[in-house]
Amino acid sequence: MGLLVALAIYLAVGFALARRAGAGPGLTGAAVVAWPLLLSDLRGGAGQGPYSARIAAGLQELRAALAEPAAGDLVGADEVEAVARALAHADARVGLVDRLLADPHVRDAPDGLRLAQARDKAAAEVEAVLKSLVQLRVQLGLVALAGETSPVRARLTELAARVKALEEVGA
Repeated sequence: MGLLVALAIYLAVGFALARRAGAGPGLTGAAVVAWPLLLSDLRGGAGQGPYSARIAAGLQELRAALAEPAAGDLVGADEVEAVARALAHADARVGLVDRLLADPHVRDAPDGLRLAQARDKAAAEVEAVLKSLVQLRVQLGLVALAGETSPVRARLTELAARVKALEEVGA
C-alpha cells in the first residue's frame, strides 16, 4: 500500500513539474518518469531555457524601439506580449528537454533520438523568431526614415506566423 502511495506521489510530482515547465503532451510522459532531473524547477529554475537571456534582450530592444516617437503606433503592446509569451513557453520547453536529454537513460531510450530532433526543431523556431525581432526593428527604422509602413506590416505577419509555429511545436 505504501509503495502505491509513493508511486502515485512520484507520478503526480512529475506531471505537475512537466505542466509547470510548459511541456506539451508528448513531453509530459517522459517528464513524469524523469522528473528528478527537474528538481532545479522546484528551487525556482522553472521556465528557464537556453534562450532566456537572448529573449529578454531582444524583447527589451524591441520595446525600446517601439517606445520611440518616430516608430508610431504600428505595433501594439498586445502583439509584443503575445510574442513574449510564445517565446517564453518555447524556451521553457527547450530547457525541459535539455534537462531530460542530459540523462543518458533518456538520451539512449528508444525515442531519445526523436526527442533530440524535436528539440532541435523547436530551438530552430525560437532562433527564427529572435531573428524576426531584429528584422522588425530594422523595418521600424526604415519607417522612421521613409514613412512606408507596409514592410513593418509584412514583418508582423511573418512574426505572427513564426509565433504560430512556436505554439504548434509545443502542441
